[in-house]
Formats: sequence, structure tokens, C-alpha cells
Amino acid sequence: MKTIKAETIEEVCYKLICHASVHLPPEVEKTISDAHRKETDPLAKIHFKAMLDNIDVARTRNVPLCQDTGIAMYYITMGSKVCIDGDMRAAIDRATARATADVPLRQQVSHPLTREVSETNVGWGIPPIFYDWDYEKDYIEILAVPRGGGGEAKWQCVHPYPGVNRREAILKIVLDSVSMAGGESCTPVIIGVGVGGYGRESTELMARKAIFRTPLNSRHPDSDVAELEETLYKSVNRLGIGPMGVGGDTSCLAVHMNIAGGHTAGASVAVSFYCWSSRYSKARVMDDSTIYYLTHPEINDQP
Repeated sequence: MKTIKAETIEEVCYKLICHASVHLPPEVEKTISDAHRKETDPLAKIHFKAMLDNIDVARTRNVPLCQDTGIAMYYITMGSKVCIDGDMRAAIDRATARATADVPLRQQVSHPLTREVSETNVGWGIPPIFYDWDYEKDYIEILAVPRGGGGEAKWQCVHPYPGVNRREAILKIVLDSVSMAGGESCTPVIIGVGVGGYGRESTELMARKAIFRTPLNSRHPDSDVAELEETLYKSVNRLGIGPMGVGGDTSCLAVHMNIAGGHTAGASVAVSFYCWSSRYSKARVMDDSTIYYLTHPEINDQP
């Protein structure tokens, strides 16, 4: 078994959060550009143009894409053929604190009762780290997400009655969730849907993870799920919410669904949103400590 030093993880997480805070993933930027080109509503078209200008200013001036610089979240897949030498939690905390100072990122992690601010975006169990394991892999994959409060505040989880038609229930729950959120989730959004699992925490985590599927708006390998994704994608965009809720042709950039087995008595449905400024960046750290930056390959050329 090969060993990867915690210091390597720190540097990777630092670069991921710094870069994701400023640069959208290329496929997200392209999808927004395509929506602007196809938009028929004049006011919506103006808003899309403002988003594209925002993206360009952030990149040119090396400043955050949004004033809500989010809370750093990390999704880590551990290969069984590698292990970490050192304290990975401490390494990720240091990376987040460094990025907060260097980008800089807004100070927004606070105590839930006293509202005391941490000043580093670290503290009281933040940043959250979600682990998964792949027993065949000889690498660690890290997805870093500076997640803003707009989409985060609007997620929903519903447990339908056991006897209802599952397909109809999913369609209604998702469309109701999107309609209630309106433009407050900073549309157009990427929508993650989780169905099944055991307990709302597992269903909601599936919905979160679904957001970051690549390619963007690709379809689930299960044909029934894929058909639902496509129906939801078209249906959401017929709601007319449009960019920032002003109306228009595009209310979502993608709909991705994850499923898992659950109790026969019912299947929970969770809906999670990520705003138009869908910031995330992924890297793979191999067992020889070689690093591949996947969503933003230009980082590979940085010192």
C-alpha cells in the first residue's frame, strides 16, 4: 500500500478551493453561454449577459465569482490501495483557512447560537467532509465545493405515502420544490435529485452528489431514471422562472438523479440546488503523489 502525505492533500485542497472560487467549470460556463444565445426573453437575455460579464471579470481580475463565497465542502473518495500519512482533517482545515486569507473569501462561518465568526471559515465542524470508498482504486479523488447560501437554503426532502405512484410523486415533489424556490436559488440552477436510501440524511446526500455529475446534464445509466431526468429537465424549463427569477426560457442548467434501495414502505425524495455560479473543482491524487486536476486542467500548469 502506498502512502500520500497529508501535506499533499492540503496543497491540493487549497488550490481547488482557490480556483473554484474564481473560475467556473468550463462545461458550466458553456451551458450558461448557450442559454444566453438561445434565450428569447429580452430581460432574461440581459441577465444572462450580466452573468457572462461576471464570469469574465472574475477570471480577468482574479476575484471571487460571487459575493457569497460559500462554505467550503469536500467530497473525498478514498482508494483502498492508498493511505494518508498525517491528519487529513487538519490538512483540509489549514487549506480552507489559507484560501480564506489568500483569495480572499468572505468570513461567513459562524457559531449557530452566538453568531461568533471564526474568521477562517473553519470551526464548529466546518468545513464538512464527506467520505466514500472505492476498493479497487490506487488514488484519492477530491471534489472541493465553495457552496453558497442561495441554493443551500432551498433544498427539500419529502417522504411520500407508501401507496402513491412513485413516478408521479417524484415529478410533483421536484416541480413543487423548484416552484417554491423560484429565483431565490439564483437560477438557472443545477438540480440534484435523490430517491430512496434510508433516512433523509442519505437521500439528501445522494441529491447533493448528483449535482456534480459530468458531463453536465448527462443521463443516468438506468433507463427509467434517465427518462425521469429528461422529463424533469424539460418540465422545469417550462416553468418560466428564468435567470434570477425574471422569467425566461432557462430555469435550470441540468437535472441529475441518484437512486438507492430503501424500505419497501416508501422512498424519500430529496431535491438540492446549486446556483448558476456552480463552483466546484476536482482533482485526483495518485499513489505516487502525482496530481491530476480534472475539472480545471489549467491548474496542472501552475507551480
